[in-house]
Amino acid sequence: MNNSAAVPAPARPAKGERTAARILDVAEAMFAQSGFAGTSLRDIATQVGIRQPGLYRHYPSKEELYRKVFERALRPLFDLMDGILARPDAATLPDDLTDRLIDLLALHPNIARLLMRAATGPATRTDAIAAQWLGQLVDYGRRLTRKAGYTVEDGPLALHVIAVFNVLLGYFAAAPLLHSLSGADSGDPALLAAQKRIVKGLVASFTVRP
Repeated sequence: MNNSAAVPAPARPAKGERTAARILDVAEAMFAQSGFAGTSLRDIATQVGIRQPGLYRHYPSKEELYRKVFERALRPLFDLMDGILARPDAATLPDDLTDRLIDLLALHPNIARLLMRAATGPATRTDAIAAQWLGQLVDYGRRLTRKAGYTVEDGPLALHVIAVFNVLLGYFAAAPLLHSLSGADSGDPALLAAQKRIVKGLVASFTVRP
């Protein structure tokens, strides 16, 4: 007879939590497709399968929902990079840093399209919320580059950051093109592995050191 205690099954999220997560999933996809201005809460509620007042019980405004979409996707990336930047014992970055960033981005691939939209959209139609998150991400790129010991002027440093930004996010943002060329989605394990090798190779090419 097996006397070992049974491992309890993980608690299933409450219905309200599942609905809130579903709203975020739908909102992330719709914002990525049509932008903040082109997406209405009514459209999101319809896609989720709830009435608009029900959506307000979870997110009181479109702006708050938009912020939560970014928060959910990017906070784990920022926490990862904060931990690396806080390490006083080394001036180098973990070898698997870009792999870990790609894995986190793969959890919310639509966020890449939102960030690319913020980076390339007309200055006259600035998406302030997306621009704020984008600014934080770019700042992390600068700080990580300095942490790695690269000594380059601001101009070349900006080019390095933009290059990594484009390769990291462009893979997910161009998912429709990727599918048309390869027949696979951005989450395909073989393509993700190839993407990780490409990004590592790009970062390794930044060899200007003191």
